[in-house]
Amino acid sequence: MIANPISESEYANRIARVREALDARSLDALIAYGAHRDYRPADLRYLARWFCVEEETSALFVPREGPTTLLTDVAWDIDRARREAFADQMRFTQDFGTELAALISETHGERARVGIAGYQIFPTPVYLTLVRQLGAATFTDASELTAELRMVKSPAELDLMRTASRISDEAMAAGIARIGQGTTEIEVAAVADAVIRAAGAEPSFVILMGGGERTVVGAFPSTRTLRSGEFALLDCGARVQGYHGDMCRTVVVGEPDADQRRKLEAVESAVKTAIAAIKPGVTVGAIREAAAQAITEAGYQENWWDVFMPHGNGTEQHEPPDAKKHPALPLQEHMVLCIEPGISVPGEGVICIEQMIAVTADGAEVFNHLPTNMWDHK
Repeated sequence: MIANPISESEYANRIARVREALDARSLDALIAYGAHRDYRPADLRYLARWFCVEEETSALFVPREGPTTLLTDVAWDIDRARREAFADQMRFTQDFGTELAALISETHGERARVGIAGYQIFPTPVYLTLVRQLGAATFTDASELTAELRMVKSPAELDLMRTASRISDEAMAAGIARIGQGTTEIEVAAVADAVIRAAGAEPSFVILMGGGERTVVGAFPSTRTLRSGEFALLDCGARVQGYHGDMCRTVVVGEPDADQRRKLEAVESAVKTAIAAIKPGVTVGAIREAAAQAITEAGYQENWWDVFMPHGNGTEQHEPPDAKKHPALPLQEHMVLCIEPGISVPGEGVICIEQMIAVTADGAEVFNHLPTNMWDHK
């Protein structure tokens, strides 16, 4: 599937918005730090069109005035940076602290006020070098600054996420079709993974798949064989040009009995109820409560499972808006949410269904087109 890339002008606009945000917060510069492409890649993807490969770390330096600089500590990858990344200059360094200190001093002096996006994973040796070489400078956590900028998606970003969701649908359909008595969890996950890669995408995350009680523990697929009559959960997504798809379906190995069907339909109702409640101005917390109320009305309030209900998505798999961290945050048009309610039943596992949506002017656009009741469509 073909997806148009983000334009150069859009990246330039993002940098301009960062500088406006720095000015509003009385900051002189931003350091956006990232490591592996699957570990906190969001800011580098969003601002510099860049991702790190294995055993690589990178940082983008954005001064309030002056050129942006992308630093990487892998010498052979600097050529890729020059071809692919969006920054005014690219440099190889194995001493991030000294290099960043020089950039800060050159642009804003030794008393600069610097925000760090990725503060929680920022390397201690780099931080200590900055403090030692710029003793009068101040460094603060600016992760919320970039997260806020990423929340509302552009038309180009939405198109990439629609493409990611279409591929996710195909992967999910193939994986669900593979579920059966005697099939291993890893075989199901491998089928979904192969579909994603064949479409020219990459998995958004390690595909989750488990049967029975193993749906409770993160469901990293194993060689365990699926058993007739148990719940089976598959959670997968495709990533296209750094933008994630994310969806989940729960079925039964074989045909669901009446009790299992009631549980599946309760979760499906919660998904649909939450999506129906979405519109600009409604709070993220209200969407969560709409799903919770549907679960309560179905009689499963004691089993309510809401670990990720709901969460934003984009260049990071889990990003704002987040109902648990910011329940009072009002939805805005073009925010993207994953609606992911569930119930957890001791001895049986977790039943979860997940849909990715975009907030529209008067409701929600659902990106996933695969039926939510896949137990009737295997």
